[in-house]
Amino acid sequence: MKTFPVVEPEMMERWRRALGESGELPFTPETEWVRKADFPEFHGEFYWQRTGQKTRQQILLMTPHGMSGKRPAVVTPFYSPDGMCGYDLATGKRLPREKETTFFALHLVRLGYVVVACDAYPFHLVPCPEGCGGRQDFLWWRAAAAELQRRFPHWTGTGKLAADTRLAVEFLARQPMVDADRIGIMGHSLGGKMAFYAGCLDERVKAVVGSDFGIGWEQTNWSDPWYWGAERVEALRQQGLEHWQMLAARCPLPFFLIAGEFDNEASWEFLAPARKRYAAAGAEENLGFFNHASGHRPTAESLLAAYRFLGRHLEAEQPETTAAFLEP
Repeated sequence: MKTFPVVEPEMMERWRRALGESGELPFTPETEWVRKADFPEFHGEFYWQRTGQKTRQQILLMTPHGMSGKRPAVVTPFYSPDGMCGYDLATGKRLPREKETTFFALHLVRLGYVVVACDAYPFHLVPCPEGCGGRQDFLWWRAAAAELQRRFPHWTGTGKLAADTRLAVEFLARQPMVDADRIGIMGHSLGGKMAFYAGCLDERVKAVVGSDFGIGWEQTNWSDPWYWGAERVEALRQQGLEHWQMLAARCPLPFFLIAGEFDNEASWEFLAPARKRYAAAGAEENLGFFNHASGHRPTAESLLAAYRFLGRHLEAEQPETTAAFLEP
């Protein structure tokens, strides 16, 4: 019979030490209201939120039109809020329809959730480098990773991403229309990494959905400097640290993994030790998996399964039996 390693009670503390910290003096995560704007599907409010002594992140708070009472809520981290809400926020124009299945924030607000979309640290840590082609140009990411290590050598890029995402959770939990006992987090690719770490580290998060972020060290670009860097990943592996341990240590935290390209059937097998921990706790239904096996972008069917999972664990309204709610 196959045996699995035991997750020690101090496992989460080992991960926190590995992620590191900035060493900055304590700061108050103050927010500055910027503007409001109405979109066809939601009301939006824009904020700047402090993420350090001299840094801040962009926050988009999305609420359903005509909402009343307290609602469940979800944080959707990504490169920028635009990529989750489905609109170019500078112009107000709708983003290309072929990207519809990655507009998680837009889907969720249509389903009645309050949603926060936030950006990633490279864009508020350093200005756009000369010759950079935009937010998805890794020239910007490399410049930010180098600056992070110069200023905060005991921190990691993944640690910074998780810390900023947790500040977005804190912002969301403070909103008067939010039921702070029903907060989830959901992300795709980079955003899936941010969601997984922040969700495991923050006990205010009651459910996590990650889409094709590559849960194993060898499955995606964890070795890039804006995440961990090759030397640190090797050190983590030498220490026997694997992502399933974070999930097992947070059992019975509900977690749903959408697989497609970087995640696949091997990802579900990778989670076997965590699945055993959940089974022992009688919480098998708190782990979900959908492998659409059709590339990096999620399918409508995989999202429908994920949103049903969220609705069940956040006690929210369930989507229809088809994925029609994804359509404009």
